[in-house]
Amino acid sequence: MNLLLRKKKLRFPLVRVDDRLLHGQVIVGWVQALRLSPLYVACDRILRDPSFADTLRNLIPAEATGDIITLETAAQIWSNGELKNSRPMIILEHPVDALKLVRLGAPMKTLTLGGMHFREDRIEFLPYIFVSEWDQVTLREIRQAGVTIFCQDLPTTKPTPYNG
Repeated sequence: MNLLLRKKKLRFPLVRVDDRLLHGQVIVGWVQALRLSPLYVACDRILRDPSFADTLRNLIPAEATGDIITLETAAQIWSNGELKNSRPMIILEHPVDALKLVRLGAPMKTLTLGGMHFREDRIEFLPYIFVSEWDQVTLREIRQAGVTIFCQDLPTTKPTPYNG
């Protein structure tokens, strides 16, 4: 399936778990290729480090707009309908952040696992998805809340359902 056909099947906002947050694959492969805007990094941890938050803000392409926001703010703007009529992407650092969004009332229908890299306590699900026991429990709870979870590194690759 080509990229244009896949664009039509996207559900917004796109919510992606990627432990590297903003990097070339996200910015060029997703945001610019799909003309996504706004782009939000929802991460409470980052906002406790103002210099890191500023560094990440500078990585958001001007045409995408966006910001570094709290999980609560992300859930609020999503629930209030502020993301309608746009093509937003929300980047999360860990699966537990997605669970927090769901618990905060965000009407999440799909979640993309895009980059969860190797660490000693993780097992490989795909070459770019390594999950810990805690991640597995968290993702199971997200699925039980009615969210469809799939893995996809780039929009040009076929999504792989996560059923771990």
